[in-house]
Amino acid sequence: MKVTPVHMLLSLLIVGGVALGAFAKHAAEAPEDQNGALIIGEAGEAYPIYGVGGIRVSGGHHGMFMSNMKKSQIEIDGSAISAQKMIPSNQISDFAAVSRSAYFVNHSAVCTLTSAANAAGEEIVVCNAGKDVTITYQTVVGESLIGGEQLGVLIVNNKPGKVDRFISDGKSWYRE
Repeated sequence: MKVTPVHMLLSLLIVGGVALGAFAKHAAEAPEDQNGALIIGEAGEAYPIYGVGGIRVSGGHHGMFMSNMKKSQIEIDGSAISAQKMIPSNQISDFAAVSRSAYFVNHSAVCTLTSAANAAGEEIVVCNAGKDVTITYQTVVGESLIGGEQLGVLIVNNKPGKVDRFISDGKSWYRE
């Protein structure tokens, strides 16, 4: 069969109609506040981006000829998202560590982690901040301290600059 200009035009109209239909379908799913953008790939695949949780999507243009008539730009601003801030503390002797705190240990010491039951989902960070320093970890009575080592073996940090992060599941502390 010979391909004529009419066949080519009909093919383009069909492909264009399918792509426009896909775009219209995804545009209809956009949130009411228009805090979103839609990126259409070369094969017609659609990638919707919606701003949530402190992320704002702005820019882009609305209408049928949004990408070929004006310059578009998508900005993602995460400035409303804040990281958890920990309370820093320098330690030179044995200490009791509480959640949401960062400890910098300059002398060998025993670190007793607070009750994991009272700190579910929270963390404690301990840094070996000295030379020839050994930090020995223990928990309150009856709670487990789970690390990369076998259970029942004393967990220590004797490497300068090494940071240990402990996360509670409400029953035990887990060392990262």
